[in-house]
Amino acid sequence: MPDDTRMIYGTAASQPALRPITLGPLTLTVAEGDLVGIGWHGVEVLRRIAYPVRDADWATMPTETLAENIDQQAGHLHYDRRFVVGGGALHGQFVVEARSVGTPAVVARLVLTAERDLTVNRAGFIVLHPLAGVAGQPLRVIHADGTRRESRFPALISPGQPVSGIRGLRHAIDGIEVSLDFTGDVFEMEDQRNWSDASFKTYCRPLSLPRPYRMAIGETVTQDILLTLSGVPGPRGLASPAASGVRCPGVALAADAGDREDAPGLRDLPVVLRCGPGVSAGQLGPFRGRALSLEVVIPDGSDPHAALDSIARACAGAGIVPGHVVALPKAYLASHQPEGPWPGGPAPRDLIAHVRAAFPDARVGTGSLTNFTELNRCCPDAAAVDFVTFSTTAIVHAADDLSVLQTLETLPQILDSAKALAAGRPLRLGLVSIGMRSNPYGRGVAPNPGLARIAMAGDDPRQRGLFGAAWTVGAWAAMAGQGVDSLCLGMLQGPLAPGGGGKLFPIWHVIRAAADLSGQVARRVAGDGLAGLIAQDGCGLVANLGSAALPMPRGATHVLSSATVPAAGADPDWLQKPGQVPQTLAPFAVAFLRGAE
Repeated sequence: MPDDTRMIYGTAASQPALRPITLGPLTLTVAEGDLVGIGWHGVEVLRRIAYPVRDADWATMPTETLAENIDQQAGHLHYDRRFVVGGGALHGQFVVEARSVGTPAVVARLVLTAERDLTVNRAGFIVLHPLAGVAGQPLRVIHADGTRRESRFPALISPGQPVSGIRGLRHAIDGIEVSLDFTGDVFEMEDQRNWSDASFKTYCRPLSLPRPYRMAIGETVTQDILLTLSGVPGPRGLASPAASGVRCPGVALAADAGDREDAPGLRDLPVVLRCGPGVSAGQLGPFRGRALSLEVVIPDGSDPHAALDSIARACAGAGIVPGHVVALPKAYLASHQPEGPWPGGPAPRDLIAHVRAAFPDARVGTGSLTNFTELNRCCPDAAAVDFVTFSTTAIVHAADDLSVLQTLETLPQILDSAKALAAGRPLRLGLVSIGMRSNPYGRGVAPNPGLARIAMAGDDPRQRGLFGAAWTVGAWAAMAGQGVDSLCLGMLQGPLAPGGGGKLFPIWHVIRAAADLSGQVARRVAGDGLAGLIAQDGCGLVANLGSAALPMPRGATHVLSSATVPAAGADPDWLQKPGQVPQTLAPFAVAFLRGAE
């Protein structure tokens, strides 16, 4: 592997090879057995056709490819694969025939056979629909009983399943007619923007059915998807100009009680501390003199008043007055379907008065300590609070580089929906990261000792590389001018910290520079693979999130790149010293601008 691979991705593990197939105006790419980026006349009509197997904790199970046969000229592929899951195994065959003559179509078949008894939450096809030209647009649904219904893809993010009982879907994207037919199971759709995925997902086995479920040895699942296309794209509108006059959000670090700082040098940044009634004045003492907000988790069965009062006493003993406080019952750290059943005991809204009584000098919030999903499903009582909160992670469903980068497309739509729920209250976000802090859908985050790209991992190696730094610039820039007062871009300690082992990761310098821009009015840089913010005085951050080198932004004084990571990783004052700036900005490099437009 080239030396800069680990610097960019934080791991030497390579991405699967991408194999493009072009059949006239029909294009698609094979990526580790999935079909991605299916296009017609240059317009993306499907984002992915995949067949993940999810275990009882919704973790995506690894696969072993036993055989593959890809004929790129004929549009044919055949995969023979094995999935290990739930104490058993599945054998799978995935066959695709694509054609652009006659009736342009992609025909996919999946056959899964249980080699042993096993337990799964899902085993079968999923189809991802893109957002551009789709969100808010008309949709015709053909149900399993043959009836037809006129509907729409949601504009604001749907908390549940906007469409169920699916046998077929018909809609248009930029003048192209898209027709999908499914056989072999009942399908339904969910709005994956809830988890920051840039897609709507049509998947098999409705969530209303019991899960996890058993597959007996020898049991076989056979499913087919037929995608047909017609028409040509209509005229394209002009791209929207980059927003100006947006305010850079404040930047903080997230922490758990007892954490110690792994990356010194950011001690002036505010901290959002998650704790419970067992927190002591000694644990809070290190945060004295630092702006501190609290995310309080109330244990099941506890008296909320007594629990919050004990935390208030610990704060007083440490000489700390928290500026912002939000409290949730522990049961609400898990995810629940919009229709329930919901946990017994107090709901989040029931804790608001207790928080105000225990912390009379603090601004009081509500929301979710996990993903936007949980906020969207348990609508906040915004009128009763001073702010609303939630967090995001980029690897709930998929962890390949492309899917992670596409989450940045979704963040503005998440914020639009969050603002609608917040009803004018500011948003103060918890951790915004690639890696997953906690898993509301299972027993815990997925272990990742091999530093691979896997969904739901608490330790995603890209957090420590240039990829993570560039992605963080994109996420931070997406928050500007969107009602976000502040967000956490890292944690004090652990795999989501901006440093460790005596080293500063590239994200450390991004957090430092973004924090220095907090509250400033800026213009957003977007398009051509670039993302960032440039303040009115010319200071700013710009990242290259594309696959090709781009002209260096004017005013750049320092660049985080493979060449500079070693020096930057050893020096917290790297940005204060003279830097050398190349003519181009390499993929996943970050430019720091100082005072010149």
